[in-house]
Amino acid sequence: MKSNERWLYVMLAGVVMLWGLNVVMVKYLTTFPPLYVAAIRMTIAGVILLPIVYRYRSHLRLGKANWFLLAGVGASSIALHQMTLATGVQYTTAGNASLILGLNPLATALLAMLLLGEGMSWRKAAGIAIGFAGVLIVVISQHGGIHMNGWGDAIMFFSMLMYVTGGLLIRKLALRGVPVLLITVLSQMFGVMFLWIAALAAQPASYYINLEVSPFQWLVILASAVLSTALGSVGWNYGIRQLGASRTAMFLNGMPLASLLFAALFLGERLQLVHVLALLMIVCGVTLGSRGQKKVEPVPTVVPSDLTTKA
Repeated sequence: MKSNERWLYVMLAGVVMLWGLNVVMVKYLTTFPPLYVAAIRMTIAGVILLPIVYRYRSHLRLGKANWFLLAGVGASSIALHQMTLATGVQYTTAGNASLILGLNPLATALLAMLLLGEGMSWRKAAGIAIGFAGVLIVVISQHGGIHMNGWGDAIMFFSMLMYVTGGLLIRKLALRGVPVLLITVLSQMFGVMFLWIAALAAQPASYYINLEVSPFQWLVILASAVLSTALGSVGWNYGIRQLGASRTAMFLNGMPLASLLFAALFLGERLQLVHVLALLMIVCGVTLGSRGQKKVEPVPTVVPSDLTTKA
């Protein structure tokens, strides 16, 4: 494994750890309306990322097709994913939610193979299977089994598909030569716009203004927005550009276990020996699925004529 690829894996593992911590932070904020929390978090993250637009101002003439794809990323992996995630967890168990979200690598690999032409080797298939088995162990051990919950599970499955769709659109934009940081910030802006439209449709602005938020709760919201959403999105989208959608998605297998670790650390939840086995299986699955895969190189930025501007 090359040194730069090793560091890329470390970065993606760090992103997944941040997202696992984010689950705990969002759980702490469940006293507030989910749409309100999502819109505030995404708005703060968008403000943090906004200076990136100035850096890439010469690339803003993207063409209608790329703007449409960016809006699609914002609508799918940010707005619709956040809205359906917040709704789905109210109607199904946390175990089912974790298990369904754990299908992300498999769904990503299949759709990337069908829509983007990414390969499916036996290593990648075995890595996905072992990693998902690790997620299954975590869910069953923590929640005592799997119980179908009708519409709640269906909503969570749709939420997972929305995130997968956004990842595929990001990969497509990167292959068309759009800078990955610009993809991150512009899709974030679209997502923020869609989330506030949904939030204001659910409740008037006066309702959100009158909510009482303590200084510590604002600190949690700020940490979630800056660390998990802003920095996490930049790292994740960069991983998609470098490794492809399906290889990057395999790292999501570690998210349920990361959530358990942080829940034990901050919420006092109990860890078991079986979680160590699950961790080993997830690491093995990611390693096996990621090694020996040929990286798909992005199209040079000078190729699409609608992405360049005059100096």
